[in-house]
Amino acid sequence: MSLFPEVAKNTFAQGLGRAGVVLITIFTTALLTRILGVSGYGAYVFIIALVMFFVSIADWGTTLIFVRESVRNREEEEKFYGNAFILRFFLSVVAIALINFLALFPIFLPLSLPIKIASVLLVLISLKTTCHIIFQTKSKFEYMALTDVVISLAFLILLGLAFLIFGFAPTLSGIILAFAVANLLGTIVAFFLARALAKINFKLDGAIMRKVALEAIPTGALLLVFSVYNRLDIFLLQIIRGSEPVGIYGLAYKVHDNLILGSAYLSAALFPVISSLVAKSDFQKKLQTIYRKIFDILLIAGFFVLISVFFLAPVIISIIGGPQFGQSVLALRILVFGTFLAYFNHLTGYTLVALGKQKVSLVVAVIALIWNLSLNLILIPHYSYLAAAAVTIATEGLVLVLTSFYLARNFSLYPNITFPKTLIELIKTKGKIF
Repeated sequence: MSLFPEVAKNTFAQGLGRAGVVLITIFTTALLTRILGVSGYGAYVFIIALVMFFVSIADWGTTLIFVRESVRNREEEEKFYGNAFILRFFLSVVAIALINFLALFPIFLPLSLPIKIASVLLVLISLKTTCHIIFQTKSKFEYMALTDVVISLAFLILLGLAFLIFGFAPTLSGIILAFAVANLLGTIVAFFLARALAKINFKLDGAIMRKVALEAIPTGALLLVFSVYNRLDIFLLQIIRGSEPVGIYGLAYKVHDNLILGSAYLSAALFPVISSLVAKSDFQKKLQTIYRKIFDILLIAGFFVLISVFFLAPVIISIIGGPQFGQSVLALRILVFGTFLAYFNHLTGYTLVALGKQKVSLVVAVIALIWNLSLNLILIPHYSYLAAAAVTIATEGLVLVLTSFYLARNFSLYPNITFPKTLIELIKTKGKIF
């Protein structure tokens, strides 16, 4: 049976939803950059980056583990769903306590109020992504896309109302509050969709909790380490250089963040398929075929993104940020090479987790974190946001080399670089290459 219909549908649903989110985000970001200016937008970027770091604590790798175990234990999936809500809610409360404690430190005092408001996002995002576990196991990725669109649209509408009805530009704290309200609406929509899609047994199950907790220890540590080095440059820029370089770099990174989602969506759509495939005794040959063809697809897509964004960077930055963000053009042109490499890291990363090799991913992440921290500490004081962009490329490259080497050596998973053949096959079969 062809895997194409399910994988393609889920990837397309996420891609279509992301296209809607990106379109809305263009207007939202254009509004934010003009309201806040370079320095104010840098403070906003820093707060969101800080929140997303603590989101990794609230998640602690449980999303992928619950998806994998729910797929492998269909007869008990409602128990896994209910226990996912319980465990992840508890973790989000811990994360809220930690971020509010951090807000008390002198270095964060100027942003203390918006950080405290933003802490509410931790429980909202945790509940929303718990609903996404159900969507992912039920192959209803369009519901994930819908909730993201609801959040983005609600945020834009709330910002627009402040101008059109109340006639004032909201403060940074007001903007963060509007973002929290938008996430509340999206979380409510996600929960009702999840309840309509599957039964959820909220009874605490000790066996499930122990199994997921043990599995999630390396996965959560991995997610935390990746989260640190993904946002480390923003933190160091804020501490060493201040909010203005964060604003310049943050706008370019916003584009980068959206561009890598094409690979993330394809890999996420494949994750349940690979996880169920790994449970079979004769999985390796089939997995090798899938891995090579997906690599080829990512190579084609990544190269297209690299060329397009490199040449269109001035237009992209002008539309989103305006003339005051002109310095973001060079940052984006550097970062897009990191985007290209990140396309393949989504494939290798999801494959390692599907194979149950979270500990390997953790070792790679720790090495990458040390590499990233060392280079940023040496280069940011001298080259500011340009150094941060260049170090992103170096880090993505290191992760790709290490993960690819492990998969090739231990599972014979390696690219054949047959993308012309794959491209022809895509055209001939109308995308049905699996």
